[in-house]
Amino acid sequence: MRHLFGRLFVLALPLALQAPNAVDSFRAGRAAYDAGNFDLAVKSFERAIQIDDKTSDYHLWLARAIGTQAVRAGIFHQPGMARRAKSEFERALQLNPKNISARDGLLQFYLRAPGLIGGSVAKAREQADAIAHANPLRGHLARAALAAYAKDQVTVEREHHAAVLEFPDSSVAVFTYANWLATNARADEALVQLERFLARHPGEPSALVWLGRIATTSGKQLDRGEQALRLALTAPIVGVDPNVPVPAMIHFRLGELLIRKGDKGQARKEFETAVKLNPNLDAAKKAMKTL
Repeated sequence: MRHLFGRLFVLALPLALQAPNAVDSFRAGRAAYDAGNFDLAVKSFERAIQIDDKTSDYHLWLARAIGTQAVRAGIFHQPGMARRAKSEFERALQLNPKNISARDGLLQFYLRAPGLIGGSVAKAREQADAIAHANPLRGHLARAALAAYAKDQVTVEREHHAAVLEFPDSSVAVFTYANWLATNARADEALVQLERFLARHPGEPSALVWLGRIATTSGKQLDRGEQALRLALTAPIVGVDPNVPVPAMIHFRLGELLIRKGDKGQARKEFETAVKLNPNLDAAKKAMKTL
C-alpha cells in the first residue's frame, strides 16, 4: 500500500508543477477580456486571486470583467454583479491606495448604478476630486466623465483638450480624446490627434491600432488605417506590454478594415489568423460567419 501511495505521489507531482501560477492566470484573463470572452476572463482572474489575493491589479481586472458582464446580464442578476464589482474595486484600492484605475472604477460605479444599490453622484465627485489630487491627468478624465453624465459636452471636450495640451505624450489622454471625437462624428479631428501623437512617438503600436480602428469605423483614410495596422503587427513589443493590443486583436481589426474596403477574401484570412492566435476571440469567429 505504501508503495502504491509513493507511485501516486510521483505521478501527481508533474501535474502540480504544471499548475498555472497567478501571473499566468492573470495573463489568460487579460487575453480573454481583450477577446470579449468575459466569462472566461472572470474565471481566470478568480483563479489568479485564489493563488495571490494581495495583488491590486488582479482585483481591478476582476471588477472590470464582472462589471462588463453585469451590463449584459438580465435585470435580476445586475444588482448583485454590480455590488460584487464595487467590492472588487474597493479591495483593489485597499491593497494599493495609489491605484487610480480602481478609484476610477468606483467613480464609474457611482455614476451608473441606481441609488438603490449605492449609486451616488456626490460620491462620484468625491472620487473625481481624489483622482485629480493624486494625478492631474486622470483628474481631467474623471471630470470629463462627470460632465458626460451631466450631458455637458462643452465641459467634456474642454477637459479632454486640456489633458492633451498638458500631457501631449500621454497615450491615455490622446486616445481618450480621439475616441470621444470619433464617437461624436469628428473622425477627421480624431485622426489628426493620433497622427500628432505618432509624430512624437513613431511606430507606437497602440496609437497605430487606434488609427486603424477609427479609420474603419468612420470609413475615412482606409489606406492609412490598413498601413497603420500592418505596421503595428511588426512592432516587437506587441503582445508583451499588457497595455498594447495583442496580435490576435490587431489581425481582427485588420479584417474589419478590409471588409470596409470590400476585400472579403483577405478579411477572412485575417480573421482566421486571429482565431488561430486566440481561439477564444469570438468576435473574429462571428465575423467569419458573416462573410
